[in-house]
Amino acid sequence: MAKLAAYDLSVRYGKLTALRDVSLSVTEGERVFISGPNGAGKSSLLGAVAGLVPAAHGRIEMDGDILSGLSPEAVARRGLSMVPEGRRIFSALSVEENLMVGTGLRRDRIAVSDDLEIVFNAFPILRERRAAGAGALSGGQQQMLAIGRALMTNPKLMLVDEPSLGLAPKVVGEVYERLCALQEQRGLTLIIVEQSAARAARVGGRMLLMRGGQIMAEGQAADFAGNDLLRDTYFGGKTA
Repeated sequence: MAKLAAYDLSVRYGKLTALRDVSLSVTEGERVFISGPNGAGKSSLLGAVAGLVPAAHGRIEMDGDILSGLSPEAVARRGLSMVPEGRRIFSALSVEENLMVGTGLRRDRIAVSDDLEIVFNAFPILRERRAAGAGALSGGQQQMLAIGRALMTNPKLMLVDEPSLGLAPKVVGEVYERLCALQEQRGLTLIIVEQSAARAARVGGRMLLMRGGQIMAEGQAADFAGNDLLRDTYFGGKTA
């Protein structure tokens, strides 16, 4: 059974169709990158899976249970967490208060302190600045905080939207290194929207190439780096 599956999923914003009959399957523990030009439908796909964007039609399943039509809170209770594009941390709250926001739907309160320690071990700067205002963090530190907050929900599946957006290459490398280590440590399934196909190739995993609200191709990220299909997806050439 697939960890996550979507069948003929479409999303519309008024007359604009953002997703067109998208189907996909992700196995447990897999790392899947979604890449493509702006407007390809990448964020709409993640939003639909997380319950943030209503689907015009189609079905979404996680562990065989139907997610379609559920609220974001109900989806989160089933073990799905999302790191949104732009991080969206609460600037007026402290670092630790931001992390604790992620525990709001949890019932295993005893395990929360253990998970907080895991986050602090993964991102030592967050421990160091736990009492500081989150708005004073650098962009890379805020990205780490957003990932940590998502981990505090105790997810089985994590969606990460553009983790490298606006960050220096060295910082992006550090974020990915720790994210992948956490995936292994926690047995997470990861779906990551990543504009840089070269970055996805270095990190490793499966890649879905999107354009015009559709999945145009899929395969190992390393196989797409620099090839004609990747170029055509971004710049509008023919695809196979």
